[in-house]
Amino acid sequence: MPRAKIISFINYKGGVGKTTTTYHVGCSLAQHYNKKVLLVDIDPQTNLTFLCAPPEKWEAFKKKAGTIATMYQRFQGRKALDTKRFIWRSPIQAGRYRIPNVDLVPCDVDLLGEDLGGGQMAGTFPSFEALKKQASEFLRERLFLKRALQEVDDQYDYILIDCPPNIYLMTQNAIVASNWYIITAIPDHLSTIGLRILWTKVNRIKKLIESAQTFTGDSKKKIEVAELGGIIFVKIRIGGSVVTNTHFDRMQRISSMPEFAGFCFQVYTTELIGFSEAAENNVPVWMLDTANARRAAGKRAYEQITDELLRRV
Repeated sequence: MPRAKIISFINYKGGVGKTTTTYHVGCSLAQHYNKKVLLVDIDPQTNLTFLCAPPEKWEAFKKKAGTIATMYQRFQGRKALDTKRFIWRSPIQAGRYRIPNVDLVPCDVDLLGEDLGGGQMAGTFPSFEALKKQASEFLRERLFLKRALQEVDDQYDYILIDCPPNIYLMTQNAIVASNWYIITAIPDHLSTIGLRILWTKVNRIKKLIESAQTFTGDSKKKIEVAELGGIIFVKIRIGGSVVTNTHFDRMQRISSMPEFAGFCFQVYTTELIGFSEAAENNVPVWMLDTANARRAAGKRAYEQITDELLRRV
């Protein structure tokens, strides 16, 4: 069976459309392209989970099956992961209609402590001497998500991971588990700085993984790390019918950076209240029948972003 293409959505900052993009791309893949999709929420804020279903339904699922935090606890206890047990089948519902082909591994605020513990990327990096002593455990801690998804990746076309706004342990897990990572960004000064830092950090993770694997002496099967799949600009400000000069100039500047040349998506999203209204109703924007949602859906931004994503990866 073919294996799913796995894509992580990441950024250092919150409020940059990362979760909204993960959610809408996943729904678009299923509804507009007939793909089987698994959404994986590893952000302790649990926003992707709550886009898919209201809190009371999440509480019921959590009590019955658990969340990715439960799975991680099993991993720490060296128990079988049994990933399929934690998959919430077709949680997104609009009235009586349930969106098929979009499943979810929900998150939990309980993952917060696990994510911060072991967050070695926040400041200094492990020394080579430390890696020599701890290489096997260093690698194991970053292979949790990869091993979990390997149990089910033959059942999906795409697996999309919504990462927390940091590059701590769980985000490192996502980078190791994924084929590509996508950065969502608002084209402002801080985002420009953050993009370069994030790109540098991911490359450092790759080198650390390679070094740790060398120290373990097990280099038969190289552990791959996600490659940059693209940058999606979101919440673009429009003046009249055109992009404001500030955002336009910043988008051009980022596109011209050597490390990002060719990686910036041509399609972007704009600041529209319809997306917030759709989030409040736990449905993608094209399934909500309000004036604001219809206006946002009429732009077809996420359908076009999904089409561009399919061509890029």
